[in-house]
Amino acid sequence: MDQSNGRRTGGADLSGSGYRSRPGLVGILRFGKNAHDGFCRRKKHEPGCDGQSVFGLWRGILPNLLGVVPARAAYFGCYAKLKASLCEYGFTGTTANFASASAAGCLTASVLSPIFVIKTRMQLMPVHTISLPSSAPATISHSLPRFHSMHEVALDMYRREGIRSFFKGLSASYWGVSEGAIQLALYEELKSRLGDEPSKPQLFVLAGVCKLVAAAATYPHEVVRTRLRDQRTPTDGSLPRYRSMFQALNVIYQSEGRRGLYGGMPAHLMKTVPNAAIMYVVLEMVVDQHQA
Repeated sequence: MDQSNGRRTGGADLSGSGYRSRPGLVGILRFGKNAHDGFCRRKKHEPGCDGQSVFGLWRGILPNLLGVVPARAAYFGCYAKLKASLCEYGFTGTTANFASASAAGCLTASVLSPIFVIKTRMQLMPVHTISLPSSAPATISHSLPRFHSMHEVALDMYRREGIRSFFKGLSASYWGVSEGAIQLALYEELKSRLGDEPSKPQLFVLAGVCKLVAAAATYPHEVVRTRLRDQRTPTDGSLPRYRSMFQALNVIYQSEGRRGLYGGMPAHLMKTVPNAAIMYVVLEMVVDQHQA
């Protein structure tokens, strides 16, 4: 699901050529060799299609796991500490929850940015080296050969683009912090209205609804962040297509309209809403066991 969302949010850098570099959600979800072969025949000019199999849907899972686990642990750990500190100074309620969640989100986004940039590159890289026309812009992100490990991707990024490449899209990640902050503040506020001991099904539904609202309200940052992360730095000295968060937001809107800012949203919600619901219920169970 994360792979399909990345493909939908990534977009193409071949402006004005009619060239599309990502399969649609429906095509991705049609599992099986026959569906895949048919898809490749229809998209025979699409980079990264030849030689892929259903296992391509799990590409980038290792850096994702290496990033998600410490990110969640650091996020909730920092959130609890910051919230307790604010309570000592008399700050409570929704304001304290939102501020604590925002600070915790910024910290984890900054520290773990390299892992998630590598994850995005691995998900969206082609299967083979791609021959592109000389008229293609220098910012095309899919003209590099496929790599087989995080180590290879990281080395290539460092050699070609320097240390700054590991922090591409960080500004959009800070924007995305508002998603987690809205979700957590809304969850805490509504949970307090369910009584002293809400049931686990109630918490499951509540967490899912809060995530749905927060993700839908802030989704464009996912598209912008993916485009910035996947974009390689031009080697000929020309300016990249996306140069900053706000400039990328404007370029996407001008060239693709509002739909471009919400590409891949169904896949994103299908992944994150149940994920958040399960995670919050498990977290509540762990807290209950710890306090017992």
